[in-house]
Amino acid sequence: MRVHQQSAYVLLNRSYSETSWIVEVFTKDYGRMALMAKGARRIKSQLKGVLLPFQPILVSWTGKGEMPTLTAAEIQPSQLNLIEQELRGDQLVCGFYCNELTMYLLHRYDPHPRLFDRYHTTILGLYDPDSVANETCLANTIRAFEQIMIKEIGYEVNFEFEADGKSPIRPTAYYQFQVGQGFVASSAAARNAIEGRIVLALQSENIEFSKDLDRSQRKLLMRNILSQTLGYKKINSRELFFPKSR
Repeated sequence: MRVHQQSAYVLLNRSYSETSWIVEVFTKDYGRMALMAKGARRIKSQLKGVLLPFQPILVSWTGKGEMPTLTAAEIQPSQLNLIEQELRGDQLVCGFYCNELTMYLLHRYDPHPRLFDRYHTTILGLYDPDSVANETCLANTIRAFEQIMIKEIGYEVNFEFEADGKSPIRPTAYYQFQVGQGFVASSAAARNAIEGRIVLALQSENIEFSKDLDRSQRKLLMRNILSQTLGYKKINSRELFFPKSR
């Protein structure tokens, strides 16, 4: 099989030999996959400057099986101005966080074009100069990515009803999220209690919270939901936010 100029992002590079990489990429039409990039580690290889995370690229490959061979890679012409910038600080950590979620939660060769579009939008948002000094903007951007990720992998949560599937979530009540069940009514003093209005607001992927407490509750809830899919897998980029965490 030959594929020509597929839209993609590099998630991770792993050394294969003294001259080659195994490149984990997220592609729009083929999902997450591994490509053998022969000679990419050579000093004079043009691929070294292309096969980098957070750059929108076009990749071509040939072959069947678990690891086709990369035949070409180039930065998307319409995004050349993007590579003149560089993700730094919290923006860079947020980018690595998105990559880790994508690596750990997506199966190889399982297309998710809608999630790819959200990933692309998220990365572009991290390059936005306004997000550099705006913690609220960054937090909302990452939470939106988490929400669509959960839906895409089949773990969509019902933000409208309690765990019984019949009782509506009440805005003024408090709830705990139980893995494998859903939202269970609780007291405001209960550990990890979430206000009903926060739960209801999360029916929208693009909701933005401006208050610190609201953002904190949303982050806590999304982390609890993701824990059921991540299992034992550790998200290393989270620790880079210490002592503050998104």
